[in-house]
Amino acid sequence: MVGTQISQMKMDQTLLVSKMKTLSQTCILDILWHLPHSLFSDAQLQVILWGLSILGVDNIPSTWVLKDVDNLLQSQYRIPSVCYQGALGHIYYVNYLPSIIAQEMANPSSRWLCKINPTIATPMICKAWQDFYVFELMKLMDSTMVIPECWYTKPAPQNSPPFDFEYWAHAWRAHPITSGHTCGYVIHMYDIVEVPASDLLLSFPHILQTYHVSNQPDPCNIIGRFDKGKRHGVLPWTLTDPTVGNGWHVQAQGHCVLSYMIWLYCDDTSGNMLKKWNKHNSFLFTATGLPHVIVHKESSIHFLAMSNIVLPLEMLDGIVDQLDHVQMYGIWAWDIEAREMVLVILAVLAMLSDNPMQSELVCHVGLQGKFFCCNCWVQGVGTDSGQPPQSTGRAVLTNLDDDTHSIETGSHATNSDGSLHWGVTCPLKGKGCQSETMQDLVDRVRHFLGVNTPCACQDTIDRLHSMFHEVASGKGKTWYMKMKMDSGIKDTYMDVFVEHILKHVKGIHAGMDRYTDTVSEITQGCPIEQFMSLVWRIKGLDPHQDTPVEVLHVILLGFVKYFWHDAISRLTDTQKAELQVQLASFNISGLSIPPLAGQTLVQYAGSLTGHDFHAISQVAPFVLYDLIPCECFEAFLALSLLIPLIWQPSIVNIEKHLICTPQWFNKPKFHILCHLPNHIRCFGPAILFAMEGFELYNAVICDHSIHSNRQAPSWDIAHGMARCHHIHHLLSGGRFRT
Repeated sequence: MVGTQISQMKMDQTLLVSKMKTLSQTCILDILWHLPHSLFSDAQLQVILWGLSILGVDNIPSTWVLKDVDNLLQSQYRIPSVCYQGALGHIYYVNYLPSIIAQEMANPSSRWLCKINPTIATPMICKAWQDFYVFELMKLMDSTMVIPECWYTKPAPQNSPPFDFEYWAHAWRAHPITSGHTCGYVIHMYDIVEVPASDLLLSFPHILQTYHVSNQPDPCNIIGRFDKGKRHGVLPWTLTDPTVGNGWHVQAQGHCVLSYMIWLYCDDTSGNMLKKWNKHNSFLFTATGLPHVIVHKESSIHFLAMSNIVLPLEMLDGIVDQLDHVQMYGIWAWDIEAREMVLVILAVLAMLSDNPMQSELVCHVGLQGKFFCCNCWVQGVGTDSGQPPQSTGRAVLTNLDDDTHSIETGSHATNSDGSLHWGVTCPLKGKGCQSETMQDLVDRVRHFLGVNTPCACQDTIDRLHSMFHEVASGKGKTWYMKMKMDSGIKDTYMDVFVEHILKHVKGIHAGMDRYTDTVSEITQGCPIEQFMSLVWRIKGLDPHQDTPVEVLHVILLGFVKYFWHDAISRLTDTQKAELQVQLASFNISGLSIPPLAGQTLVQYAGSLTGHDFHAISQVAPFVLYDLIPCECFEAFLALSLLIPLIWQPSIVNIEKHLICTPQWFNKPKFHILCHLPNHIRCFGPAILFAMEGFELYNAVICDHSIHSNRQAPSWDIAHGMARCHHIHHLLSGGRFRT
C-alpha cells in the first residue's frame, strides 16, 4: 500500500515537472514572439519549433497553442486599440492612453518643474493626514489665509539627506471681508507669497469645520478676486466652485492625485526594408523626468498610433479626445511606490519631432518660408524686421556687440583695414529678387541672431480664423496661397477643407445666394475651430514655444554636417587620402565609439548618419588642424566645444551653462539654435528631449509593418504594439488591475 502511494507521488511529481516545463517553454516562446526587435512570421515560428523538435526538446507547444495563450493574455491584460474615423474620412487606431499610463504607474521600472497650466499640474500635497489642493483656501501657522496656485519643490536644507527636497506653494493672499452684510474672502492675485509646506496648518475641509470657532468668514464664500494693480475692480472667482473646492478633491475621495507629464513625439518613417519610401506617420510618447540613462531606452518609449494614409493632424484628433477625457476624469492606477490607488492627470509637456514635422504640427510653412522659424517672427532675405506681418512695435534684440566684425559674411564684407563696405550690394538669387546692401545684410543678421517677437498661439489661431472666413466669404485660391506665404502660417488639416470649398464653389460668383448655400452645406454651421488643427485643443500646450529645438537634426545633421562637407570640399585628393589614414588610426580610447571608418567618413561626407557626425564632432579638431584654413578650423573648434555643452546630462549652474557668444550663421538651423537656451531653461538638458531613442524606435514600427497583412496596417501595428507592451509589463514585474 505504501509502495503504491510512493509510486503515485512520483508519477504526480513527474507530471508536475512536465507541466512546468511545458509552461516555461510556452512562456519563453511567447516572449520571443513579441519582443519588439525579434518579430517573425508564422512560417518562421514553424521553422523554430521544427528546429527545437529536431534537437530533442520535448513538449513543444504548437503554433495554435501559442496563439491561444496570446489571445488569453490579451483578453486579460491587453491595451485596447480604439478605432477612430478622422474628419477627412480615414480610419485609424489609437492604443488606449489611460491603459498605458495605468500600467506604467504600476511598473517598478518606471518613474518630473516647468511652467505649465496649474489646472493639469499636480494639484495637491499631503501633510499630516491632510490634503492641500490648489485653488482652495488653506490656513497657515500664523493664521494667514492663502490660496495656492501651484506646488513646486526646493532642495532641502544642507543638513538634510542627499537628494531630499521640500514642497513649497506659489500662493495668493486671501483677505477676509466682514463689513456690513458682506462676509467672505477677496483673493488678491497680485499679492503673491511663497509658502513652505512646513507652514501649512489647516486644509479646506478642516477650515469648514472650524471657521465658526475662529470667528472667520465662511470659506465657501469667495466674493471675488483682484488682478494685478486692481485696475478692473473686484472680478468674479471662476477657477473653482467655492462651495465644493477643487474638483479633483471631490473625485479623489481621499486618494492622492498626481500629474503624469509626457513628451509626445510624431514622425514619419518608411514601412519598407528597401529604399523605396513607404510613408507611415506615427505618434509615440515617453514620460518626462526620467533619468537620461533610461529616457531613450526602447522600454521607456510607448506606441500610440500609426497610419500610412492619415495625416498627422487628422490622427491627432483621436489622441486629443483621449487627452481631454483623461484631463477631465483622470486615470485610476496602482502606484507601485506608494502601494495605493492614485488618480493620475495626464499632461503633454512638449511635442518632439524633426523640423519638417514640427512645422506641420504648429501650422508653420517650414524652413523655406519667409518666416522660417516656428518659435518667433524672424524673417529671411528681403524683409524688414523680426515682427509679425501687419504689426507695430520694435523687435527686442539681444545685446549683440556693435562691432560688426562679429558678423562677417565673407571676404567682400570688409576692407583690408577692417572697415565695412556699407555701399556694397550682395546680389540675391531668384527671379525678381533685388540686390541687398551691406547695411541690409547687417540688419538681417542682427535680427537673425537676436530675440525677435515670439509667436503666440492666439495670434496664429486668429489668423487661421481670418483665412478660413475669407475663403468662405469669396476669396479665391490665389488669395489663400498668398495669405499663407505672407503670414508664414500653413494648416495642412484646414487646407483639405479649404480645397473642398474652393472645388465646390468653382464657377460661382462670390456674394450670390448659391455661393453662400454651397459653403453652408459644406460647413454645416460648425464653428471654424472644427476645421482647424487639433493641436490647439491640447490643454496646457503652447505649440509654438513647447516644441523644443531638436538637437539631432539641427546640430548633428545640421551644421556639423555643413561644416564637415565644407571641410572635405576644400581638400585635394592627396589631403583626403591623408585624412582617411588619420581617421582610421585615431585612438578612440575613452570616446565610447567604435573604430572610425576613414574612407566612409571622407568619401561619403554628404550621406552620413547622426552617429557618424557625433564621432566627427569629437575627432575633427585633431585631424583637420593642418588641412583646412585657420578660420575654418577655428569654427570647427568652437563647434566641438559647443556640442559637449548641449549634450550635458545634468546642469549644475544653468545661467553659467547657457552663456554663449554666437559666431557666424547663415542657415535657418543656426537661428533655431538661438532658441535652445530658453528651451533648456524650460525643459532641462537638451539630451532629455533629443530624438535618438525615437528614431531608433522607427525600426520597430518598420518591423511591425513588414509582418502585417498590409490590409489594415494601423490596426495590425496597434495590436502588435499592445501585445509587446503587456509582455514588457509582465517581464518588469508590473501589476495588473483585475
